[in-house]
Amino acid sequence: MNGSTALLDHAQRRAMALRDQYREAGHWSGQPADVVRTAAMRRPERLALIARGEELTYAELDERIDGVCSSLAAAGVKTSTPVLVVVGNDVDSVIAVHAALRLDAVILLVPRSVGATQVADIIGRTGAEFGVAPNWPATVEPELAGSATWIALDDCGTPDTEYRSERAADEPCLVLYTSGTTSKPKGVIHSQSTLLKASSNYTAAAGLTDDDRIFLISPLASVTGVLQGLFIGPMLAAPVILEDRWDPSATCELLVTSGATWYGGPDRLLDRILDEAVARKATIPLRAVYLGGTMLDRRIVERIEDDFGIIVMRAYGSSEVPVSTSGLRGEPRGVRHADDGVALADVEVRVGSSGDATECCIRGPHTFLGYTDVDDDAAAFDGDWFRTGDVAELDDGRIRIVGRLKDIIIRNGLKIPAAEVEEAVTKVPGVVECAAYSVADGTTGERLALAVVLESPRQVSLADITDSLVSAGLPKYKLPEELVIWDEPLPVNANGKVERNKLDARSAGRPRVLADRLVSH
Repeated sequence: MNGSTALLDHAQRRAMALRDQYREAGHWSGQPADVVRTAAMRRPERLALIARGEELTYAELDERIDGVCSSLAAAGVKTSTPVLVVVGNDVDSVIAVHAALRLDAVILLVPRSVGATQVADIIGRTGAEFGVAPNWPATVEPELAGSATWIALDDCGTPDTEYRSERAADEPCLVLYTSGTTSKPKGVIHSQSTLLKASSNYTAAAGLTDDDRIFLISPLASVTGVLQGLFIGPMLAAPVILEDRWDPSATCELLVTSGATWYGGPDRLLDRILDEAVARKATIPLRAVYLGGTMLDRRIVERIEDDFGIIVMRAYGSSEVPVSTSGLRGEPRGVRHADDGVALADVEVRVGSSGDATECCIRGPHTFLGYTDVDDDAAAFDGDWFRTGDVAELDDGRIRIVGRLKDIIIRNGLKIPAAEVEEAVTKVPGVVECAAYSVADGTTGERLALAVVLESPRQVSLADITDSLVSAGLPKYKLPEELVIWDEPLPVNANGKVERNKLDARSAGRPRVLADRLVSH
């Protein structure tokens, strides 16, 4: 990278240390990569993007990207220039990211949903001088207006030249921001090589082909969105369907009319789409789906396969180590549903780190190259191994994620994984949704509380749940001692994950049942 920015210096050093090994193995490349240009040359007539009221072929997408390159270059964006790109799931956002990549800029990729305050914070922390925010009017707000040069892309016109990337694919170039809910998001640095490797593993495990149509409901700025929307689609020369405005009815309509065959995202959102399809007697075109996360609702998974004939695969990964393990499309259903699959090609998994004997650690050519804040790296790695922060079990090459280390409730010194309890509770008849979380306790240090959404408020008691968990084999110290009844869906972030840190505060005033020892004090 010419004129490497201080923002990426330590990631560049990490890339250099791994480069010979991964280039020799064929996982990384010293040549430039441009997945859209390649797709446009191979299959120019193929649909690339589908959105409400707009479709683009790969040839048209390639030309539009060059048009935006002209605008960025005219504004002063050069090789290695950090550019903040604020995106939604729309055509203009996809084009903006690819244009910044083609110009060899450093992309700081942020979803619109984070809001102006967090965008301003990222600008302050990174020193980014340029920003691009298609279809996001917040750039005129006082805290953003003078923070960077915001480049308008309203009328790019016909490009005056054909732009070509000259940056090696394994140079650090793209920063994603974690969706952490308890602290400031970390900047996760990738190269195109790390993302291309993750994408090829994803495609192989999922059994995707150029006949598929990828329904993108995860935010484009998330690692799932980047893989599906920016890399896998062009790598297959397959269309990506962009859903920018979640609404059960409208989203179902878009999925059906677009002929989407593949969905990768939260199980609860898909469940609501299927509810809508049933109500309108619509045929769902999906053939297979990836569902991720440590807490999947077993009943939703079984419904997807039983009622709709859609193959369900579980996948595990993060912004730092995208799609590291997965069930495989050709495996029997019982195998696919039982755990988080096997390590994908060239990915290594072990259980145990310098900090915790149960922590899942991962390494491989898909692994990120470090955080933008070098201080965050110190606790993130054991040598080449990334410490995921997840508790895992590894049995005969198959991985099962038990939960987050920080989602462990410690009661009288004994550890209770929240996800393990949740998985058992979802099997209790009458429980629609649940989440386990920690509450401070003067006697035990912490106690396990359970937020539940029920089919009927009077249908399930705390005793029903604890009896069911004991019957399922859970020891008594893992039983919840506080049951809070919610009459609305539990709070989730943009990736569909329940925000546990908000449950205790937002439980105030809700109906609750306490264990006997708490009632007597």
